[in-house]
Amino acid sequence: MNKLFQKIFVKVFKKAVKKAVSTNNVVVPEVEPVIPSEEPAGNSKQAIWKFIIQTLISILTAILTALGATSCMGIR
Repeated sequence: MNKLFQKIFVKVFKKAVKKAVSTNNVVVPEVEPVIPSEEPAGNSKQAIWKFIIQTLISILTAILTALGATSCMGIR
């Protein structure tokens, strides 16, 4: 009985592998490459100021987080 199931399993496995190998019909969609523009979108002055403000906010947030963490440690 065990050999029977083994033979059936081998046949099914071989058939599945043969089918997987023979039907290689993969369709690759054609996608145009995206080329980034040299200038930021919109008003360049506005984009520069937005970047500067976001950077300052990030730096201040990091400093305040560090101060808050050290105040919780109880170091005097």
